[in-house]
Amino acid sequence: MRAATAGQTRREVLIDFYRSCSMLFVFYHHTANVFPDSVDLFTKFNPFAELFVVISGFMVGYVYLHKEHYGELVSRGLKILAAYFVISVPVAVGMAILGKKREPVGQAIFDVLTFQSEPTAITILKFYGLTFLLLPLILPLFKRNRLLVLALSASIFVACTWFANTKTSALENPAAILLLFSLQAQLFLILGTWLGDLHRRNRLLGRPFYTAMIAVFVVGLLLDGWLGFPNNGEKYPYRFDKLVNLLWTLPLLLALLWALFARTRHSAAVALVLNVGQNSLIAFLGSEVVRQSVKLALLLGGVHPAVYGQTMMGLFDVVLVTVMLWLYRTHRTPMLHPQGGR
Repeated sequence: MRAATAGQTRREVLIDFYRSCSMLFVFYHHTANVFPDSVDLFTKFNPFAELFVVISGFMVGYVYLHKEHYGELVSRGLKILAAYFVISVPVAVGMAILGKKREPVGQAIFDVLTFQSEPTAITILKFYGLTFLLLPLILPLFKRNRLLVLALSASIFVACTWFANTKTSALENPAAILLLFSLQAQLFLILGTWLGDLHRRNRLLGRPFYTAMIAVFVVGLLLDGWLGFPNNGEKYPYRFDKLVNLLWTLPLLLALLWALFARTRHSAAVALVLNVGQNSLIAFLGSEVVRQSVKLALLLGGVHPAVYGQTMMGLFDVVLVTVMLWLYRTHRTPMLHPQGGR
């Protein structure tokens, strides 16, 4: 029994690599697009945020689904929301004082606490915080009837995506947008939970899974080609053409990252990258601090670099966060595991 429990809670290195790479691209993308005249280089291939949500769901299904109690998920949800407010409230106060609106500081704080404004690029933390608080209600239902929950999740996604396609003018309030996005993003989390559960039971990997991935890739690529490969890297909430894009970009991204990991898994660079996914919450907060620092420098200095400068700033965020997390882990480990201690 003890060995089985250890197997259920061990970290999957490839999964951490997927998570880390998707996070680092999101950090790059957020920082490179800070500039008013930014040029998005990935308008047709940007499935990284969705991959991160799927991987999070995978770990829920792999580690937490069959536990008797879900108190750890609730505490993690509260921790994520607290971390979001720790960053977002000071940013909102700064924007109220230095920004163009010059709104009252109290109103700015209230709007952040009630999700009526979004002063940062870490909206995903609100989704995660709220979702983890709801998982103790969702997971027992999932264990009882997986197919029903998957079908209900897909139906909610389709209904909300239809609304996003037809009621664009109604999507003005940040709280309403967050609700709609959460109802869409839950599908990726539930799919990940299902995959994680299958992997825990050694029923995921094999010819049927690989065949399904190839089929989804081909269908998605043909549909997206038929639509003319529209720019959809910034679709938020989702539109149907973004979903079509994900059908082929997600399987392709998984295959590319798997090939990269297979060739470089023993290198020091991979160890640096893995550290990001293993400290995901701190990484998100650190990245947003860097991004807000770039915004402040832009506001005070009025710098408007061309695409090369924007790319360099995005890469600067990636490198700085990766190095800072490595230093954090290096200095933390001796304190947790003192050498020569009893």
